[in-house]
Amino acid sequence: MIVVAATNVGKHRKNNEDSYYVDENKKFFILADGMGGHLAGETASGLATQILSKSLSRLGENPKDSDIIEEIKKSIKDANEEIFNESKDIEQYRGMGTTLTLAYINNDELFFANIGDSRIYKINKVYKKIEQLTRDDSYVNYLMEIGEITEEEAKVHPKKNVLTKALGTNEKIDFEISKIKLEKSDIILLCSDGLTNMVSNDDILNLIIKNESTKIHEILIDEALKNGGIDNVTLILVYNE
Repeated sequence: MIVVAATNVGKHRKNNEDSYYVDENKKFFILADGMGGHLAGETASGLATQILSKSLSRLGENPKDSDIIEEIKKSIKDANEEIFNESKDIEQYRGMGTTLTLAYINNDELFFANIGDSRIYKINKVYKKIEQLTRDDSYVNYLMEIGEITEEEAKVHPKKNVLTKALGTNEKIDFEISKIKLEKSDIILLCSDGLTNMVSNDDILNLIIKNESTKIHEILIDEALKNGGIDNVTLILVYNE
């Protein structure tokens, strides 16, 4: 397994509200894109990665599926409660929240969860295919699902960054945990919308196909910056080799 990760503040932001965590031994990966006022975004995303990483680290080797699912559920609920309480109790953190993508690999199975509009993709260089595994919790995605707008219209919609769900913005959070089988040639990409708003899925696939695994995180971030870099850009790439 090869894992590469990187984050960049972008060309227009003064601070980086993204956080990520990689555990190559336990094979779990967390990415969060925070939101809120002064320092609130990075506080929310930092709390999410800190709480979830500590919780998932407690899982032993080759855990049961039920244990993985239970630990993911508990850790997400704990993170949501902690962020919500800090937002409620500390004035400067009022209204803060964060997206969350989480991936856990056990043998050749991928468990994953998503809240917000950060994404998880499954990419295969052999079949030259990219597949978005997660569903965006966003207003424009809702409009697409009910047939009000097209995918092309969604890309330029004035409310494209409005989320319908985020970690820590409500006392309770609903989410799903999914599981898929991985092939040896699969690549898992976790990323914030600072990448996907600047680089198309087709371009992400083509860049990954054409470049070495050890350099691709730098190349993808450079591409996002070249195309505008309007937001923080964070990504984790996991090569299931």
